[in-house]
Amino acid sequence: MQALFDLAHHSHGQPVPLHVIAERQKLSLPFLEQIFNKLKKAGVVASVRGPKGGYILTRPCNQVSVGEVLRLTDSSFYAVAKEDPKTANKVLMADERMSRLLWNRLSDHISAFMEKVTFADLCSETGSNSCPDCTCPEYVKDVQGQLVRGERKACGLV
Repeated sequence: MQALFDLAHHSHGQPVPLHVIAERQKLSLPFLEQIFNKLKKAGVVASVRGPKGGYILTRPCNQVSVGEVLRLTDSSFYAVAKEDPKTANKVLMADERMSRLLWNRLSDHISAFMEKVTFADLCSETGSNSCPDCTCPEYVKDVQGQLVRGERKACGLV
């Protein structure tokens, strides 16, 4: 992850040699070669041969997601991150800068998500509207209908 961040941050459309990334990020060159080979096969990066060669992103960096790179380079981490966020956090903490950037963004998304979810949404997803004094029965019925018709994702699936 940090190597691709380095490439996106320093390339400015020009090839960046892997040994330069390895030095800057204090990573093993053979390790980076394996990672970039996977990314090349998936079409995320391309290699440029020659004295000014190296790797470039094949798409603008705003079109390459962290999730895509995790799935391609470390599918086991990606799966663990879904099941065990604490372990995922420990792994990402190895690179303090990336960790800070990712977890700050994640925190922002969590906060925004929490602001959008109402208690009526949560009640709707239980599948029962058993509250005798429900203050928003029409809203609950509407949300439950949207869930059944697939027009809305449940909070637990977002």
